Amino acid sequence: MSSMATRSSADRTHSMRLLLFVLGSLFTANFAQWFLCRVAGLGNPGNIHRDVSNLWHLHQWTDSWLPMMKSLDYFHDFPTKPLYFAPLYDTLIYSLASLLPLVALRKLGVADPTMLHLLALGSFLAVLGIAVCALVMGRRLLAKRGESLRWPAIVAVCLAVLFCYPLLKGFSLGNAQTFLSFGFALLLVFWTNGNERASGITACILTCVKPQYVLILIWMLMRKRWNAAIAFLVSGAVLFALAVAVFGLHNNLDYLKVLASLSHKAQSHYGNQSMFGTVNRMIFNGENIGYTPYVYTPYIPWVYRLTVTTALTLLCLALFFPWGKLKGSSADLAAIGLVSVASSPMAWEHHYGIVLGIFAWLWFAYGAQQDKRPWLTGLAAFLMLNSLSATNMLWHYRGWNLLQSYMYLGALLLLGILMALARRATRNQLNPLP
Repeated sequence: MSSMATRSSADRTHSMRLLLFVLGSLFTANFAQWFLCRVAGLGNPGNIHRDVSNLWHLHQWTDSWLPMMKSLDYFHDFPTKPLYFAPLYDTLIYSLASLLPLVALRKLGVADPTMLHLLALGSFLAVLGIAVCALVMGRRLLAKRGESLRWPAIVAVCLAVLFCYPLLKGFSLGNAQTFLSFGFALLLVFWTNGNERASGITACILTCVKPQYVLILIWMLMRKRWNAAIAFLVSGAVLFALAVAVFGLHNNLDYLKVLASLSHKAQSHYGNQSMFGTVNRMIFNGENIGYTPYVYTPYIPWVYRLTVTTALTLLCLALFFPWGKLKGSSADLAAIGLVSVASSPMAWEHHYGIVLGIFAWLWFAYGAQQDKRPWLTGLAAFLMLNSLSATNMLWHYRGWNLLQSYMYLGALLLLGILMALARRATRNQLNPLP
């Protein structure tokens, strides 16, 4: 009886600790940041008010949707011409399999304005879905330790999701990343529950939109998770066959040329939270605060080589680090997912929306069980889930403008935390979970 009372008391303590952290993080990023800048006479650093309003009013731009819809229009008008080289206002950078849902909606007679409204509603539901995934993981992981999901933790998760800057940014832009962030959270739920086939199918769908997630397939093969890998490959074959049936083989093969060109095109705008963006901003090469669409940062060979070297280093860390007892676990999967984003030369702020699911898993699997406060995990979460726009006031100070890359730095810190977690689990300093 005493043991149960002690466990219940610890459970309440950790739940309240999570809620206080989320409230403190949101206050610091959205009120204290603004107040300090105004007191120091630095002006208004900006806030997330407009993005929050856009979410609740289902207002979106068409960052992903318009190129996708215009591509379908072009294919309808010129079915024999190469689709990926259509003279649109913007180019399509996704695989043609990603267009299949829109093709289906048009076959059903859904008009474009209605389709945009459905995409906005779907994006909103995807944001809510991330909260559901986080709570489902939390309930299951806590139950493994004989604990329950309490109301402070539920409130904390909901607040963290609804005010998560990468998610809000992706939604406001009308970017497909909102669905991908939900998909990655769902992938973690499936993997934590041991459902490898569903995990493989989910990872395949993610890859159809963002090809860098193919690294998850490589990870599955290296970890010998054959059920997941086979499900990925079968799903990919089916989607590719459907895309070929709709758009033709030549259009689908042209995507390889698109991928080759993307590897040499990126932008140095502060929203690009990658090694490429960080280095170019530090040497003042290309745009930083201003943004001109379709204008890419001037190519510098050594910057490109450094970007590739860093990407390969991160990939090798995720794949070949001795994960020990956590090899093939959700921590291992989270690491390769994180690297899939951070190693890209173009990692926009909203691309990091996947880390919400990672932090939820990390807290409920291990953070809630620690007697010591997980300061480094809190720092990584603070850096990656908030808009720290005051750092842009440092853009013209060489060296200090490194702080503009706070999300990228947070991603590197989070990767280190996951690796340290594996070391502790392997040394029996904590009880490993899936």
